[in-house]
Amino acid sequence: MEKSIKYYQVLKTLFCVFLLFHSMASFSQGKYGFEAGVGYTTYNKSYLTTAFQGYWLGRLTHTFYFGGDIAFQRLSMKYSNNPSAASLDSGTIFNIRQKSDYLFFTPRIEMGIGRYKHLFVNLSMGPGIYLGGNQWTHENQPFSTSSVIGYIPDTVFINTSNNIQNIIFRFTGGFKQRFTTYSYWNIIVSEEFSYIPGKISRETPDFKTNYFTVTVGIMHKYPSTRFEED
Repeated sequence: MEKSIKYYQVLKTLFCVFLLFHSMASFSQGKYGFEAGVGYTTYNKSYLTTAFQGYWLGRLTHTFYFGGDIAFQRLSMKYSNNPSAASLDSGTIFNIRQKSDYLFFTPRIEMGIGRYKHLFVNLSMGPGIYLGGNQWTHENQPFSTSSVIGYIPDTVFINTSNNIQNIIFRFTGGFKQRFTTYSYWNIIVSEEFSYIPGKISRETPDFKTNYFTVTVGIMHKYPSTRFEED
């Protein structure tokens, strides 16, 4: 139930942004769009997740557009460690399982390729704000059993969600394929790669990852003249 409410709030925010982009683009020779799809991390073991994006871009030249986007991304991954029995010590980590949601606000620039600009290359960078999630750490810890036996090692699962970073940065590059339809509405297929330089979690391991997304959506493009070729 809580997850459904969270998704509803994210979609509601993106829809409001979509309407805002529409009003902004109507006064400029630009374009706006909304996309949804899937993504996955490049770190260790990755799990497929959902991704959403809304954007508005103003036209600078026949080739270049500049604007911004708001994107929701969920990171889902698992760090695994296989220490030898001889190296086990108090606090030795076996694995970390994390699921975290981020909302990114990034300026974006796009460059059209070819005469009709059916292919675009895009670049963006900016911060992402942590929306929620959870993280569990499986580690080795000593436990006191009795005054005679003393301490013996055992494994425990600890909720370490407070170690998830509240703000992360990303540098994103990718391609967009534009398929024209009725009027100035277009179908968009996007493939993007995000480089995230910082650690995702403040744990002992070097918990860092990058992120791939594949999304499909719609885009409305305002013409620079009354009549424009596709």
